[in-house]
Amino acid sequence: MLNAIFWSALATGTILVGMALAYRNLVSSKWTGLIMAFGAGAIISAAAYQLVLPAVAQEKTNELLVAVGVALGALTFYFADKWVDGLGGADRLNMEGSGGGGSGTGILLGSLLDGVPESLVLGLSLVHSPQVSLAFIFAVAISNVPQGLGGTAGMLASGWPRKKITGLWLAVCALSIAAAALGYGLGQALPDATGAVVDSFAAGALLVMLTDSMIPESFEHGGRETGLALVVGFAVAVAVSLLQLS
Repeated sequence: MLNAIFWSALATGTILVGMALAYRNLVSSKWTGLIMAFGAGAIISAAAYQLVLPAVAQEKTNELLVAVGVALGALTFYFADKWVDGLGGADRLNMEGSGGGGSGTGILLGSLLDGVPESLVLGLSLVHSPQVSLAFIFAVAISNVPQGLGGTAGMLASGWPRKKITGLWLAVCALSIAAAALGYGLGQALPDATGAVVDSFAAGALLVMLTDSMIPESFEHGGRETGLALVVGFAVAVAVSLLQLS
């Protein structure tokens, strides 16, 4: 349990790094978009190589269940995101203020929706394997930096006080860590479960999240170099995965 909490805190805490950078206005919107694209590439790699492929490779795993898990994850995120948008969480990564104009509840729920699948998988994975996937931690940590950057920039542009912004991101971090602990607890309570369906479910949710929010926002601000940054993020995450296996 402590291991799950530690690694989740390490991966999720980079949101606060992005927040601090936005407070000091150290990163331009273009570079925020490029970092977001890099993180999106890393998450795509994690979804493919750390979630879907291991799910298919697990013993006694029915490939159809993996496909169903991906589809359910995608649909669940789609409808949950639609609900959150109605609460004021639409464009929560928008850097120009439109996202920050939403309700605090909507932005909080939207940010949690982006991070909870990752945290649950992290907690579950540590039950079945004592060696944490550094590639997955890397992908989550990198993707959280632009979330903190873009989200904070948007809220500042909308006139949110820093105290309120800091409280929101601290709540996101705390609840994401709690989700990792919950995932670990579920894994211990269900020792015979392989986690394949959960991994594939998370992969589907993450891919819809990337397409819906991170990638469009990164292209809007990153410009022509965004595609290159995404591919570099994908390649680096794959390299980290291969280095851990070697």
